[in-house]
Amino acid sequence: MTRKFITLSASMLALSALSGCGSSGVFDRERPDEFAVGRAAPLTVPADLSTLPAPQPGAPRPQEGETKAAMLEAMFGAPKQ
Repeated sequence: MTRKFITLSASMLALSALSGCGSSGVFDRERPDEFAVGRAAPLTVPADLSTLPAPQPGAPRPQEGETKAAMLEAMFGAPKQ
């Protein structure tokens, strides 16, 4: 009796562990394509660093701001007044 229980338990455990290897049913999902990665342009350093604006204390960072407004302006131009 005990040997049958151990054999049945081990086989059920093995079947449940191997069920995760399948690609159909509940576990099937879309996966990203790891080969469809775009390359970004390399960073460049300006030839003359003195042409860059000096940072101002307390000024907002250029990266921060209204991204939605910047996107709409880039797509459709500045709003007409």
